[in-house]
Amino acid sequence: MRIWLAALAAGALLATQGSPLPAPSAHARARSRAAARRAAASGDLVKNIFWQPNELPQGSPAFFTVEFVRPARRVTGTWIGKQLSFFHIRHSQIWYALAGADLETPPGNYDLALSATLTNGRVARVVKKIEVPAGTFGTGDVDVPENYVEPNPQEQQQIARDQKLKDRAFAHVSPQPLWSGNFVAPVSAKPTPSFGESRLLNEERTSTHRGTDYPAPEGTPVLAANSGTVVLATSLYYEGNCVIVDHGLRFFTIYMHLKQIDVHEGDPVRKGERLGLSGATGRVTGPHLHLGVRWNGANLDPVKLLALTLPTIPQADASAHGRRTLRRGVRRP
Repeated sequence: MRIWLAALAAGALLATQGSPLPAPSAHARARSRAAARRAAASGDLVKNIFWQPNELPQGSPAFFTVEFVRPARRVTGTWIGKQLSFFHIRHSQIWYALAGADLETPPGNYDLALSATLTNGRVARVVKKIEVPAGTFGTGDVDVPENYVEPNPQEQQQIARDQKLKDRAFAHVSPQPLWSGNFVAPVSAKPTPSFGESRLLNEERTSTHRGTDYPAPEGTPVLAANSGTVVLATSLYYEGNCVIVDHGLRFFTIYMHLKQIDVHEGDPVRKGERLGLSGATGRVTGPHLHLGVRWNGANLDPVKLLALTLPTIPQADASAHGRRTLRRGVRRP
């Protein structure tokens, strides 16, 4: 009996070996290769991720740099519920994004989620937690004309019209960065530590200060902090004479309370070009320049933006110069 069972098992084994399974179809092989690529698409394709400044508290701008092991065709990302716009300059292995944590972001840890399609077809995905600690902001009392605390119905209508103008300006989308290199101070005056201040207006209403004040004397030239396109240049109720510059990829700088505006909507401007003169228009207690920074709906600290070390973008420099000369009717050199 044992000999018979052994012979039966051996026969079954020989029958199995002699009848191989059918070869997988081309479709099955393609699915297998795709699954293998997905398994390999992991953080090991990302060589390095870093940002500046090292700490990103409430209201801080953030400049992200991501380096891949191979060149990438496209890079996308999200952070604190907002889409990041990545770009590269010369080498498509290194990608950048200028962004930030809104002033009112609740302190906590937030996922930086990145996805990149490399030139060889592989997909790199990585998630990295970044802490947003609480910022340190001051308080103060401000006395302004009463109509800026309790505007009448006619003034409220103007405020509503102004809001539509600002919404339209901030909806302007430039698909490439228009800035190049570090942002620079718009005036020579030293900034006050006013960003994020909680202010009590005429002991009646609390207001959050979403920019930085520069105590510049009236008539001081106000310069563009970087190259871009003017998307608003008009008088507003609260902001007074106001200029908004689009620096590309939903990044804007705002210049308020000007005595005089020297640019028009649609004008390209270069870094350091004069936008107007500082003044005391709108809701103010005296002459000064209010500088605001806005990215993708988030209000950021202008002083921290000026402290970032940013790369030169040759195409942005050339584009700003070309658009300016063409608008003036001057032939390019």
